[in-house]
Amino acid sequence: MGSCDKKLEECLYQEWMSLREQELSELNHAIKLREQAQQNDAEMRRLVDKLMQHFEDYVEKRRYLAHKDVSAFFSPTWCTTFANSVCRVAGCRPSSYFSLVYALCGSEIVSKRVGDAKTSGFSLLSAFQLSSLDNLQRRTIGEEEKLSTQMATLPLALIAQKSGPKHESCPIVRDALKKINQAMVSSMEEADILRQNTVKEIISILKPMQALDFMASAKKLRQARGKESDNDHGRH
Repeated sequence: MGSCDKKLEECLYQEWMSLREQELSELNHAIKLREQAQQNDAEMRRLVDKLMQHFEDYVEKRRYLAHKDVSAFFSPTWCTTFANSVCRVAGCRPSSYFSLVYALCGSEIVSKRVGDAKTSGFSLLSAFQLSSLDNLQRRTIGEEEKLSTQMATLPLALIAQKSGPKHESCPIVRDALKKINQAMVSSMEEADILRQNTVKEIISILKPMQALDFMASAKKLRQARGKESDNDHGRH
């Protein structure tokens, strides 16, 4: 739709990135306290719950703006071309969260082998945790495939065939566009819920100290991509 709506969506994204920087500072402080044995599991869990509420609030705001102009979320102008190319249904692949968990687990094992005393416990994932993560990953990938199939069934070929000045007022095209827009909104909502629930379930499987490191690493990764986007768009 109009550029005004797209400005609102970009503002939401920038506000979210700013909040993530604040959250990262809180996480780093909590991790430091944990290393000094000055923070217990209950305090760490409260921080994790607070940050998850922020995520849920962000998802709800995205849902509201998507009903105004969902196309802005599927090809955001505030992201790099590379970032857009790896997006799946207006965001990251929910299954990518597991790659981060396993990467942290691997780096933890290496750190212990070289004698690094600062550990988060990822090398101590129990058999039950590994099994739970594997089952969750399988379910998540299955849900991703369903969403991809839904997107693939949209009548884009019809729009391409009937587009242009000659057909711009064609009822068939208008109806198809309306259906595509509704389907995109629905798919984005389902994908956001899947992303949200996947993170919540991963965190529920991890111990509090593991959850802190997982969330901090995810925010550092996203922050690095955000700075890359700013540089590409001339924002310093």
